[in-house]
Amino acid sequence: MSGDHTSPDDADGLLEQIADSALDDDYYVVRAGEPEPARSFNTPLAAAVLGLFALMVTVTAVQTATNRPATEREQRALAQDVALRRSITTDRRDTVDSLRAAVRDLSATAGRDVPDSDALRATTAAVAVRGPGVRITIAPSASDGGRGEVSDSDLQVLVNALWFVGAEAISVNDQRVGTLTSIRTAGEAITVNYASISPPYTIRAIGDVGPLRDRFVASRLGRDWQARADSTDLEFDIIAVTDQRLRAIDEERSQIIHAETAEDVS
Repeated sequence: MSGDHTSPDDADGLLEQIADSALDDDYYVVRAGEPEPARSFNTPLAAAVLGLFALMVTVTAVQTATNRPATEREQRALAQDVALRRSITTDRRDTVDSLRAAVRDLSATAGRDVPDSDALRATTAAVAVRGPGVRITIAPSASDGGRGEVSDSDLQVLVNALWFVGAEAISVNDQRVGTLTSIRTAGEAITVNYASISPPYTIRAIGDVGPLRDRFVASRLGRDWQARADSTDLEFDIIAVTDQRLRAIDEERSQIIHAETAEDVS
């Protein structure tokens, strides 16, 4: 078919056209050494980041320079405080050493200068005593809404008040009050030295009669007792006594079993 026949000349022209158009136009641009256009959107961003970094470095440097004087002052103040506390500790340690030496000296001389043993035994209620003083009689009342009643704490406070105003020896219903005495309620009764007592309650105190009575009556506790007696059926009476005898406490209530003299108090 002559209409579809292609001549050699036409084929050569087609090959030349394909060879001429095989490469993209960009290839020739790059080949010619022309630079690729820069991406303009990266330049402002980089500048902003660098500017922010420079600002942070500047602020940090300024802050450090500003804080340095305050930090140095704090360090100096801390060093001075440490030195002061060390000095105080040293002084207190020296004081403790001095007191320990004084205690050792006193302990060494204690055996050569013993106080009157009779006076000590009288103070601890280990022996019977006699002398002037006061006698307080209390007869409680079950009426008046309980204000006329007398509790173990009432007697405890009363005994402590008598010691405070100068009593040298005290007994409650003939029970001598010593260093190991307890006054408390057990069941329905008040006990002193674990022995039950019943009303009326009689408290005897040996001491300088005038001051002993006057100080107690003038004290707030003395006024409270008198006010209770005036407003209720409770009976309260305090009188001076020229001579009265208080028996010794039971031996089992005067012996110290667990406490011992210590040679070294350090």
